Amino acid sequence: MCGIVGVVRAGGVEQADRDRVATAVVALRHRGPDGSAIRVEAHCVLGHTRLSIVDVAGGAQPMANEDDSVVTVYNGEIWNHLELRKELEKRGHRFRTRCDTEVIVHGYEEWGDDLPTRLNGMFALAVWDVRRARLLVARDRVGKKPLYVSELDGGLVFGSDARSVLLAGNRKPELETAHLAEYLFQRYVGAPRTLFKGVSRLRPGHLMTFEAGKSETRAYWSIDPEPERDVEPEELRALLLDAVSKRLMSDVPLGVLLSGGVDSAAVLGLMREAGANSLASFTIGFDDPLYDERDLARVAATRTETDHHELVVGAGDFFGALPRLSWYRDEPIAETSEIPLLLLAELAGRHVKVVLSGDGGDEIFGGYPKYRAERVLRAGRLAPLALRIAGNLRATRPSSRRWRRAVKTLSVADPTLRWASWFRSHSPEELHRLLAPEFRADATPDRLAAPLGDLLRPYEKVDPGRRMLLGDLLTYLPDNMLLRGDKVLMGASIEGRMPLLDYRVVELASRMPASRRTGLRTGKAVLRQAVGNLVPDELLQATKRGFPVPVARFLLADENRTLEHLILSERALSRGLFERSEIVALVEGQGLDPLERELRLFTIASLELWLRTNVDEVRLEAPRNFSELVGGDERELSGLQPVSS
Repeated sequence: MCGIVGVVRAGGVEQADRDRVATAVVALRHRGPDGSAIRVEAHCVLGHTRLSIVDVAGGAQPMANEDDSVVTVYNGEIWNHLELRKELEKRGHRFRTRCDTEVIVHGYEEWGDDLPTRLNGMFALAVWDVRRARLLVARDRVGKKPLYVSELDGGLVFGSDARSVLLAGNRKPELETAHLAEYLFQRYVGAPRTLFKGVSRLRPGHLMTFEAGKSETRAYWSIDPEPERDVEPEELRALLLDAVSKRLMSDVPLGVLLSGGVDSAAVLGLMREAGANSLASFTIGFDDPLYDERDLARVAATRTETDHHELVVGAGDFFGALPRLSWYRDEPIAETSEIPLLLLAELAGRHVKVVLSGDGGDEIFGGYPKYRAERVLRAGRLAPLALRIAGNLRATRPSSRRWRRAVKTLSVADPTLRWASWFRSHSPEELHRLLAPEFRADATPDRLAAPLGDLLRPYEKVDPGRRMLLGDLLTYLPDNMLLRGDKVLMGASIEGRMPLLDYRVVELASRMPASRRTGLRTGKAVLRQAVGNLVPDELLQATKRGFPVPVARFLLADENRTLEHLILSERALSRGLFERSEIVALVEGQGLDPLERELRLFTIASLELWLRTNVDEVRLEAPRNFSELVGGDERELSGLQPVSS
């Protein structure tokens, strides 16, 4: 894992470009604390920070071929690099290192722009063709590694995060208000859009070239869900075992993040089956049994005899993590689970450099209760069975708040808008009241549903069950879950690997009937059949809970009004994004459903924290506490200090 950044100019780079890339490299050092370097060519400056995983001694970047005519910087891992190395050696290429990076330079020599199609891995790569003065950048198929780009006058800048692009391109950060409603609706912004004006995120499975002052972007991979076919559990098990085996590639210690769920326990079991030894496991918990899954994770760890580590967090830990989290992710994604994930990653980073996880299992194999509720809705049996299934969404709370939210979502008639609404923060009607008048045009139901609808248009003939799953594969998975996972884990300088999202597994699962993945009682039916003997019965029989976080207690309790003070501050209100009266009403909370209020408060507060850490100024390192975000305003500071309980 690494951080990459670069500037390309058709008319040639200048000393200022080198200096700016050097500054961007400093801001990327959390992604690669083991080393950094810059390479200057006539028309290109490449920067890199390294987290050493494979060939620790010989894998430094930027890396060139034998005659320095092809140079690369890349972030990620290539799981099939040994097979590709053998193929390339047979074709006459000579390798100087054991590192997977060298496959990229020789692979480009051999296959040109077809290089990404030959790679099985997680990657964001850049290849500079010196002879042609031509840049190729590409992202892996599923979107595990981010890549940002911005066009300059006669040039292009790219980087692992938006901050590096802004620094290297000498761009002033500005909020792109055209995408504000999208963020407030679904808690994130989908690629290629970002909330930074003039900065785009390359979509998964896409590549971009820049030559002679012109850029072109195209897809090199897309999911093909046809023909639909059933899959035997044995076939899936064999593929999952191979995917896990490939991800054991490392010259440094490995660990696993355990959530107490089926997916991470299955990955741990497959790691042992693949021959992994001396494994460490890491789990986070809370002092409230309603949210604590340490007991379940401990069962899986004991069964596989890992070196198990647990961390119990409280309100003070949450508040302490928020400022640096806002800087690490450098795009606002309003998910409370990011906070404990960062704390867990920091714990793991004290012991290992690489962790495997069960990320992606819910999206690929239909684990969320919403898939079951939609299945019953399609069958025309909404009441009372659909409502009862939707009620499973309240598993993290004793009340019926999530049940009421699910029923409201199921009442949305348009399927695309309904699918986009399941993880919403605000409804279109709520956004119309909240946003300042000049931003309301982007908050209509049609506009909010359009990004998902556009991506699903090629799949109009696919049945609704699989189309819904494809929608999450194309949007929520890469633009929310994987993006924040990358930013958070890299904030702790550790590499995350997700074997359930091997692109071969994704392709296989996408052709399975929706009913094969999502049953009426439980999700991930075929996955459970494939790996059930690896997962303790306690976990198989447990109710799905996701990653529950005690938001109300940790962030919104009466004695901790930090987020409320933040969004009511004059600095926040003076931005002119929202109707002041609506923000006041939200904070007062009269007549509002508590769950809805939590989501909206956290979404708006996350936006304000992002603006302070990434737009109001460009910082080279994460803020240490809230005091650094209030600019010395003692009146505001007094409201931002959480009170110890």
